[in-house]
Amino acid sequence: MLKKILFLVFISACIFLWGKDPNYYIRRANLNYKQVDDMAVTLRIRSRMPEATVPDRTTELYFIRPDSLYTQDNEPLMLPREIFLMDLERLVKDALSMRLIEVEDAKNNAVFLEVIKPIEERDVIFLTMIDTLSWLMTQMKMIDKPEMVADISFIHEELFPGIFLPTDIRVMIETKQSEKKKVPNPRSGIPVSSSFGYIDLRFSNYRINMLQPSLTEPDTTE
Repeated sequence: MLKKILFLVFISACIFLWGKDPNYYIRRANLNYKQVDDMAVTLRIRSRMPEATVPDRTTELYFIRPDSLYTQDNEPLMLPREIFLMDLERLVKDALSMRLIEVEDAKNNAVFLEVIKPIEERDVIFLTMIDTLSWLMTQMKMIDKPEMVADISFIHEELFPGIFLPTDIRVMIETKQSEKKKVPNPRSGIPVSSSFGYIDLRFSNYRINMLQPSLTEPDTTE
């Protein structure tokens, strides 16, 4: 009996320690997206970027595992690929560090991870929140010091049995500028401070696991 009790205590301790490993939460949440080998989805982009007038845009977005992600019009997405969530392991790939962090007043089912990784010769911080009830990443803060901070929120729906995919991604952007300028707002004609902006992404008409395996991301280099 004593051996059984000690064994159960040992197993419980292992489970506890395993759950404290940041990689565990990434792998567990990634099980949802690993079911998608490829996808095509209609993407509508509405944005108001600092010091830029960007028209609304609708295009087709294509993803082919492991890392092919491109649009039908071959225009850039303006955002890191990591936020499209087709493979959360991309978020921690080449990371300089990764750790769990505590957040006051956080819900019991929320886990927060800090990932630091180099992007374009700068160390960018990703603060991410994973809901351990739905096992989905629901929020992310991207800190690119000193140029920019972005708060990103995700809305997911079960679009296929057992598969949750984003229907909306909202990105709020604040740039760090010493001088705030005014630029015209093409929709209302009211000038808006150039230190703030947003990007709204809306996804519809998902098609998954239907593309030809030979399809690859087009070469857009000169």
